[in-house]
Amino acid sequence: MRKLCFGLLFVFMLITQDEVHAGRAIPDDNLAYPVLVRLDTGSNGSGFFLNTATDTYFVTAAHVLFDETSGNLRAKEATLLSYSKNPKETEKNIVKLDLSILLAAQEIRKHLTQDVATIHIGKSTGDLINTVPGITVVEMSPSGILGVGIANVKRFGDVLTSNPIYVFGYPTSIGMKEIPQIDPFRPLLRFGIIAGTNPARKTIILDCPSYPGNSDGPILEVEEVKPFSRHFQVIGVISQFVPFAETWENKTHRYQNITISNSGYAVAVSMDSVLELISVP
Repeated sequence: MRKLCFGLLFVFMLITQDEVHAGRAIPDDNLAYPVLVRLDTGSNGSGFFLNTATDTYFVTAAHVLFDETSGNLRAKEATLLSYSKNPKETEKNIVKLDLSILLAAQEIRKHLTQDVATIHIGKSTGDLINTVPGITVVEMSPSGILGVGIANVKRFGDVLTSNPIYVFGYPTSIGMKEIPQIDPFRPLLRFGIIAGTNPARKTIILDCPSYPGNSDGPILEVEEVKPFSRHFQVIGVISQFVPFAETWENKTHRYQNITISNSGYAVAVSMDSVLELISVP
């Protein structure tokens, strides 16, 4: 009897595993989260749309839009590129931003202490967005623009160290033009874990490399709530990589050489700072 029960359990496990692994590791529409932002000066970054009950915002790192020394806008105009929430659709979403108009109207907000900024896109009703002045929708996919729902956002205090994460973005700084291995206009994912948190700064440390271009993108935490059931929530915005510094000293001639490399860890600003900017309690 025990052998029979064990045999049935083994068969059930095999069938269940086949069912679990038949689909994508994350929900299909989550692939549409990343947005490529291209400034008229030629620089690029990543970000994502965020939907509240009444409004749509674009979220990115502050250093994408603002010069870190002067605090001024890096460009006058920007273009946002994203894809349909239906992976089978090839059409794009293209939105033009007049940053000067938006800043003057206070539709752009930059956090005072954290590397994050938001742009108010407009009032939203279902799939329709009534854009504010300075926003022009150039092209729209049949399924429309996908934003992260406010219900799918997790605050800093609820982030769980050791949980797996996915980082979305457009790593336009990697690769070589002479060897076109990746399409710079298509997003890429990276996989890692939450390595820890920094409570004093309310930042999240990720065991996942970050490079210019895909920093600024959203981070999706995967939380196992029960066997074969998971939650997928956005926990923050990639801000920077953690450097590894090596110092070489020549004592004879009394000079030093410091080499900075990417440690493989990255820092993310938590969604708490984003919610502050859009005034969500």
